[in-house]
Amino acid sequence: RYLLLLDGLAATVVLAALSALLGTALGMIICAARMSPRPVLRHGARIAISVLQGVPVLVLLMVVFYVAFASVDIDPMVAAVLAFGLNFAAYAAEIFRAAVTGVDRGQIEAAIAMGFRRWRAFRHVVLPQAVQRALPVYRGELVSLLKTTSVVGYIAVHDLTRAGDTIRSRTFDAFFPLLLVAALYFLLAWLLALALDHLERSLDARRHRPAA
Repeated sequence: RYLLLLDGLAATVVLAALSALLGTALGMIICAARMSPRPVLRHGARIAISVLQGVPVLVLLMVVFYVAFASVDIDPMVAAVLAFGLNFAAYAAEIFRAAVTGVDRGQIEAAIAMGFRRWRAFRHVVLPQAVQRALPVYRGELVSLLKTTSVVGYIAVHDLTRAGDTIRSRTFDAFFPLLLVAALYFLLAWLLALALDHLERSLDARRHRPAA
């Protein structure tokens, strides 16, 4: 039975990691479109964010697997990564946009006045501050994504929740399998939050300043 839990734990970690990578990449693209001066891109990105945030994750998961790829023999794990990645991208795009727009525009103008090109000004002035602003909210969304993957059993992916349910159906004991699954989810979320806290502290420029 512990092998079932290990397989499910591995599937959950892989699913959450791939979905986060895909969602972060798509979120950057959607954020760039959302901040574009072109109305078509800006309004298109806004509509995409509204739709992806408004549709429940479970419904989106089943639409991707049973509708979008109904005629294709697709691996359920691939469909799950696409669904969770799209959902995560909508929230990541808004996190990135809020972080970038939160940086004082006068800093960009000052950097350009000093001879920086616009891209270099963004890279060296805006981006480090935007990352620090985005990380606390981004961390919460990552933990939420990890917990949301527990519904992936609806398309027959053997994740951690499905492993606990399989053990429960075989032993007719719900207490210990589900308690262990809950403890493992808590451990994963705690380790993820701990790692991102460490990253946030390492990126905080104020902590690297020498004492007066």
